Amino acid sequence: MVCHQDLQGSNVLKAKREPWLAIDPKPIVGEPAFDAASLLRDRRWSIDRRIIQRRLDLLAAELDLERDRMQGWGLVHALHWGVGPNKIEPELVECARLLAA
Repeated sequence: MVCHQDLQGSNVLKAKREPWLAIDPKPIVGEPAFDAASLLRDRRWSIDRRIIQRRLDLLAAELDLERDRMQGWGLVHALHWGVGPNKIEPELVECARLLAA
């Protein structure tokens, strides 16, 4: 399926033509669990083990996705968006650490 790749809180807006509008996509073909992983690393709120576990539980239940696959993709997402040749974002590295635990 076509995935948004950056589906997180600040890229979802209330809209007039539909209740919600996802903006700023970075289209890629992948599996649904890949796209849900963006919601695990949403940095608008502090990230801790309890929040990540709750997000995994809710997404698995509401979207009927495999929790382990979302957790694995979440780890990949956090590292991809948080570590690069000229950057390290500590909160995303911590998110990856929590997802790997």
